[in-house]
Amino acid sequence: TRSEEQLVEALTGRSLSLPSNRVLIDKGEVGVVLYRIVSGWAYRYRSSGNGCRQILDFLLPGEIVGLQAAVLGVLDHSVHSLTALHVSILDARIVGEAFRSEPNLAMRLSRHAAAEACRVDELLTAIGCFDAVGRIAFLMLSVYERQAGRDEIDPLACPFPVRRQHLADALGLTGAHINRTLNRLREEGVASINNQLLSIRDLSRLTELAGGAAP
Repeated sequence: TRSEEQLVEALTGRSLSLPSNRVLIDKGEVGVVLYRIVSGWAYRYRSSGNGCRQILDFLLPGEIVGLQAAVLGVLDHSVHSLTALHVSILDARIVGEAFRSEPNLAMRLSRHAAAEACRVDELLTAIGCFDAVGRIAFLMLSVYERQAGRDEIDPLACPFPVRRQHLADALGLTGAHINRTLNRLREEGVASINNQLLSIRDLSRLTELAGGAAP
C-alpha cells in the first residue's frame, strides 16, 4: 500500500557496496541496522573456538539481512559478502513501526524471518540425514528453486557463485569430498558447476538425490 511504501521510504537510508569476502555484520554487534540486498550474494555463518566455520544460509538479492538483531537487539552470527555486494540500509525501527501501524508489512517481515529459520532447519536435516551426494543435491536444488520462485531461471544456467570451500563449510564435508561428489554428479549427467553457474541437466534425478527435501 502507499502507506507501507511511505514507511519504507522514510526509514531507508544510504546504500553500501562491498567487494567479495568482506564483513557486512559481525557477531555480537548491538543495534545493527537492516540491509536489503539489491545485488550480489552474502552468507550467514558462525565460527567455533577452534576456527571452524559453519555456513548457516546463503542470502540472495531481494532478501533482508539483520532481522534477528532488529528483534532481539543483538546478532548471534556474522554475515559476509560472497560476491560483490550492493545493499540499501534500513533503519531497524521499521520492524516496530510495521507492527504498530502496518500489520500486512509486519506479517511479510515475519514470514521472511520464518523462511530464513526454516532454511536452516532444512539444511541441518540434510547434513544429519543425507550422504555427500544428497547434501550437495539438496543445496543445488534449494538455491535453484529459491531463485526460480522469483524470476524465470534457466536450469542450465542458474547463478551459483558458491565456491567449493563454501560448499564444504555449509555441508560439513571436506574439500576433497566436495570435489569427488561434484565430479560424480557431472559424470552422471545430473548437474555441474562452472563459471559461477549451476547447470541442472536432470532435474528429476537431482530432486530424487536430494530426498525431495528441498523447499
